[in-house]
Amino acid sequence: MKKNKRLIIVSGLSGAGKSQVLNILEDNGYFCVDNLPVKLLDKFISLVKHTKREKFAVGMDIRSVENVDELVKVFEKFFVKKSLGFEITKIFLEASINVLIERFSETRRKHPLGGQLTVAIKKEQNILKKIKKFSDFVVDTSALNLSQLRNKILYILENKIYGKLNINIISFGYKFGIPLNSDMIFDTRFLPNPNYVESLRSLIGKDKKVQEYLLNLEITQKFLEHIKNIIDFLLPQVLKEGKNYFTIAFGCTGGRHRSVTIAEVVYKYLIDLKKKKNYNYSLSIIHRDI
Repeated sequence: MKKNKRLIIVSGLSGAGKSQVLNILEDNGYFCVDNLPVKLLDKFISLVKHTKREKFAVGMDIRSVENVDELVKVFEKFFVKKSLGFEITKIFLEASINVLIERFSETRRKHPLGGQLTVAIKKEQNILKKIKKFSDFVVDTSALNLSQLRNKILYILENKIYGKLNINIISFGYKFGIPLNSDMIFDTRFLPNPNYVESLRSLIGKDKKVQEYLLNLEITQKFLEHIKNIIDFLLPQVLKEGKNYFTIAFGCTGGRHRSVTIAEVVYKYLIDLKKKKNYNYSLSIIHRDI
């Protein structure tokens, strides 16, 4: 069996973008099967093992089973023990409840679990929480357009191949919800809010005037010092653990001023740290709510 044979398992919440991800994978040479019944999984695994093809992807969610507990058992049996003889990458897709409701409204499709939409989404989140735990990557598609989703998926696959850590910095507004895929979250709402300064209200945290206002404050400098100390301690441990993806999120009320400025500073600090320490990671930054 060729060492570069691989299987991508795409699962997640209904409406989070599983079909789009499978389309992206298919465009990149993967043999894709969506909504594969659990009872046919053994045959599919056999196909992966014995065909000359090298790249496979399968979509599995609550539609794939008569009893939702079956899906958890399948993940435990096939994808946790990792004893199949080829590489497996498990990607879990999710999005905020508000975004999922909007997507279902736009498509006018019913949720697979039926009933009231919000109740169905929360029920599905609870059902799939073990699947999410088993997954190698959790992707929040709430703020991603199709192009950004494609880049994210291809980046994950590239890093999975080469074992490179990707650190993603996110700024967000608490009133729009916490990024669900965050590994660490820092609350910046205790900092003075530029939104209450008339000359800064219409600007964002990437603007020089907003950054000068915040970074000239002693409390901001102390806060950044603590964050850098945490990063200095934690980053070598994350690299040692062999993670492929690590997300650090910074939140403020609206996600436009304080969180953006702090995220930008930390992003630049990590760029410098990578050069100084010769660390093997790549960086990306997303300002979700601007």
